[in-house]
Amino acid sequence: MIKKDAPHIDLVKQLVSDCLNSKAFMLERVLSGVSTYVYRVHFDGNIFYLRILPEHNLSFGVEVHVHSLLREKEVQVPEVIYFEHHNEAIGMSVMLVKEIHGSSVEACSSMNEYEGILFEAGKQIAILNKVKVDGFGPIKRGKEEYGIALRGEKNSLHDYIYEYLDEDLFLLSENVFNKNVTSRIKSTLNTGTAQMLSHQSYLSHGDFDDSHIFFHNGKFTGIIDFGEIEGNSPLYDLGHYKMHDGRRYAGYHSLVKGYNEVKALTYDDQIEIDLWALWIGVRRLGIVLNRTWGSYHEHLIKMVNIQLDILSKKL
Repeated sequence: MIKKDAPHIDLVKQLVSDCLNSKAFMLERVLSGVSTYVYRVHFDGNIFYLRILPEHNLSFGVEVHVHSLLREKEVQVPEVIYFEHHNEAIGMSVMLVKEIHGSSVEACSSMNEYEGILFEAGKQIAILNKVKVDGFGPIKRGKEEYGIALRGEKNSLHDYIYEYLDEDLFLLSENVFNKNVTSRIKSTLNTGTAQMLSHQSYLSHGDFDDSHIFFHNGKFTGIIDFGEIEGNSPLYDLGHYKMHDGRRYAGYHSLVKGYNEVKALTYDDQIEIDLWALWIGVRRLGIVLNRTWGSYHEHLIKMVNIQLDILSKKL
């Protein structure tokens, strides 16, 4: 996919001025954005975030639709203030959203507060995971997709699961795990595939972890960043969270308590969550393997081993 360079700052300032009908704002680039160019805007006592989509011919339209749909269901996600499929001056799709107050729950200093926030987040992600999607995998983001049913890029979840699995396991057998471990991983996922395929497609946040759960004054305030939305099993997000849990605090059990308030999880559901956690750990390791080695790699390796041991007792 062809990506365009970040636009000149003067063009960004003019865009924000047009959106807000004012020049009385402060603008700063947020360098943490990976899939989009992100700018923080201070205006009239409020904070907004401008996101610019660098991929040629893609649009924020579907993401805007998801924000609107979730807010109708009382899921606390950012309010979209302005959106264009294609801004002529910048040559890319743009979206301006109002901030979710506070900061990510990673910054929480109280375990009791943390668990309460995760409980509320669990209820919210359960509602999100009830939104139906046509197809599986990343949600299509072409301009023509705006305002219609959400559609995944693949017809089959099986194709999604196995698209990179052999390649990832080969790389990991050469660099991270011995071949006995990678063989066990493949055997475990092969055994569990039917269970992972047992649902129709529902909306997944796609990158659900503590960094995207926000709080303020000890209270849950919302979920951010829908740049990785997918059509998937409704249990995918719980698997993703479980694989990334414990990097500072352990919140999975509190999250599940909240989830159970909306949709009761069965024993089989818990097995499937473990299967997704294992699969996600392998996929993430395959993606980041050649990046500078750090604590994230070590966490994924630890959690893959834990999930493999858990599943060996359940399957």
